[in-house]
Amino acid sequence: MSYARWSNSSWYAFYNVNGCLSLWYDMEHTIDIPYEDALTITKEDVKMVYECTEEEAEEAMKYVGYFIEDYDPKDKEEYEKELAELFKKLDELKDE
Repeated sequence: MSYARWSNSSWYAFYNVNGCLSLWYDMEHTIDIPYEDALTITKEDVKMVYECTEEEAEEAMKYVGYFIEDYDPKDKEEYEKELAELFKKLDELKDE
């Protein structure tokens, strides 16, 4: 699910397949934030890490909130299971 796109925002924010919030700023800072970290992130943290304005940090915090509301721990479990299956198949192909 995408929360922000490039139209009139510096942010590109979405809930990614590994159960993290991808919170990207002007494509210079492309950071994935795990749920546990999203729970404690502050506007001041956003300003410091992304070197963005107060207004941009406020906007980013909206996306953090959306992610927290949408988070489902099963998403990360499913991703890790699928990733393990993929690596297993790759190993099998190497052995052939």
